[in-house]
Amino acid sequence: MIAASLLLLALASPARPAPETDAPALERAIQAELGRAKSQLKEDGYPPIYFAQLTVWDLADWDEWSVLGAPRAEATMAQRIALADVRVGSPALDNHPNSPRGDYLGTPIAMADDEFALRHALWRIFDEGYKNASADFLRKQAQLVSRGRAGYDTDDLSAQPPTVSTSDAAPRGWSVERLRRLDAALGDPLRAASGLLEAESHVGLRRLRTRLRGTDGLSVDKTDDWAKIEIEAVALSPDGLRETVSRDWHARVPEALPSEAELRRAGRDMVSDLAELRVAATTSPFSAPALLDPSAAAALVYTLGQSLSGEEQRNPNGAQTFRGRLGDRVLPETLTLVDDPSVDSFRGRLLFGAYDHDDQGVPARRAPLIERGVLRGFLLSRYPVKGFPLSNGHGRAPLGQMPTGVPGNLFLTTSRPLSAAQLLSALRDECRRQGKPYGLWIKNLRGWSQSSGGDQGSIRMLADVYMIEAATGKSLRVRDLDAVGTPLVMAESELAAGEDPTVSDVDAGAPASVVTPSLLLSEVELQRSETKPERAPILPPPPRPTPTAGPAPSRRVEAAVVEVDRYSLSRREAPLESLDVDGVIAWRQTLAPEGLVVDVKVGAGGREALRAAERRVAAAIAAQVPGGVRKTVLFAPAAAAAYRARFDDGWPDVGPR
Repeated sequence: MIAASLLLLALASPARPAPETDAPALERAIQAELGRAKSQLKEDGYPPIYFAQLTVWDLADWDEWSVLGAPRAEATMAQRIALADVRVGSPALDNHPNSPRGDYLGTPIAMADDEFALRHALWRIFDEGYKNASADFLRKQAQLVSRGRAGYDTDDLSAQPPTVSTSDAAPRGWSVERLRRLDAALGDPLRAASGLLEAESHVGLRRLRTRLRGTDGLSVDKTDDWAKIEIEAVALSPDGLRETVSRDWHARVPEALPSEAELRRAGRDMVSDLAELRVAATTSPFSAPALLDPSAAAALVYTLGQSLSGEEQRNPNGAQTFRGRLGDRVLPETLTLVDDPSVDSFRGRLLFGAYDHDDQGVPARRAPLIERGVLRGFLLSRYPVKGFPLSNGHGRAPLGQMPTGVPGNLFLTTSRPLSAAQLLSALRDECRRQGKPYGLWIKNLRGWSQSSGGDQGSIRMLADVYMIEAATGKSLRVRDLDAVGTPLVMAESELAAGEDPTVSDVDAGAPASVVTPSLLLSEVELQRSETKPERAPILPPPPRPTPTAGPAPSRRVEAAVVEVDRYSLSRREAPLESLDVDGVIAWRQTLAPEGLVVDVKVGAGGREALRAAERRVAAAIAAQVPGGVRKTVLFAPAAAAAYRARFDDGWPDVGPR
């Protein structure tokens, strides 16, 4: 319990530095064992170490999972993990695998500033790393003798001047309590909805401190904070298929988090969307021209970015989609694709994939990939590609894995942007040209998957699908169908792009952002979704709690500003008899299984008076259950006229908890 409390302080307190910021024993242990490995770790008959990099991650995580807005699990975790990249041989030929490794290789080490314990762990890590590297190098030499050198092979480690950089490790002003309130706000509308089978949400916060040290003088410290909010709701269609809607948000700084009001609106939109989806039409799978909105286009663009990894061009077990095509036209001439992790925002929105240095300590650089449809470059780590001897700062990896060239911030632009109306008109024109009665409009991507077969395996998009009648332009929503296709084939079929570039965040190990407009494609295939029918629950769901109004306050309140708060009294099972506090316009209470819930509408003539009234109410309720009250703001302080325009004299349209 004490450890969890300390971790929450490290995550949420803006005033106190994280405990891992000062770790002199760790630094001494790293330098001592890195130096010993380079100078002394060798075995007769085996090559010595010519280069080694050590990565040490200090992470602090907090997560809460909720069901129908009620927390079901909470976890805090702090850990220190180390990973050594040990190279034997020479930069021209070393033990680096021909095919990228995606397995977890990290080792937990002591979090305490205990030099002996840390050196002991690093000693073991380097010893195992050297043995594995020597064996891999000998196997690679044998393969070279038996198979010969591939035409696309080149050196195994690019030259890189040692980077020295220390980032500011001071924690940002994250608040775990605020994340709890956001989780509750997101769950409120779903709790009030009828017909749901499931509704689960998750909020998480991570603070990651990364140390990169190398035998070449590399010394880079990085600090990354991010929060995540995600929710999924499920209902059964009349024919027993699971219909799912989901949303997620990512934030690098607290200011980028959505507000409680935004999340409630998102929750209400999800409920409405799910109700519409349950009764949507069904149809047989077919192929047709399709318009992808920016969220669906982002999945396509990201998978293209993955196939432009430098490692993929040299992977004998991969698709090598773009190998040997440098200078060839691979996309329509209207499209340009660039990855630039040094850009931290787009139109005021912070980009999830921005960073200063990659996971090999190389400064982030702009990487031109496809220029006006012509292939110009790749996403490069320190594993070179023929014609590209240097890294462009894209060597990144999930925690505990070896870096490879992966996307950071992908930007797809078009030289001929069209409006939404023009795109829909072009979709109908293409349908008529192909003799297809319907086109497709694919929106609001929920997720995607990719089948085996290298990075050009078929992609499956889970999204909202609408049929657009070619003759009339009428829209009909259909369900239980996913868009599928081969990413490069789909991208090559692009006919037009929109003027609506939008940011989509991707959390696929290494954080990334994709900025892309809508894309009109000449053909997309629909396939049946992979859900199977199931029997509906035998009993109806339990009744939702019904709020009861409290007695009218004895004082009349002339309010210019209004606030509505919810108080959850988890330790009280009896209703309140009264809440006659100066400033209360109205109140209501609900006796729910998890305790008493009290909603209070507070008003006053000005902001200062409103804050005073809110403090009086909070104190009065806290007196009922000392230490057992949780507050959520249902309607932030605003003009009374604005409140009445939205809710009349009623309550914000969120259900009781």
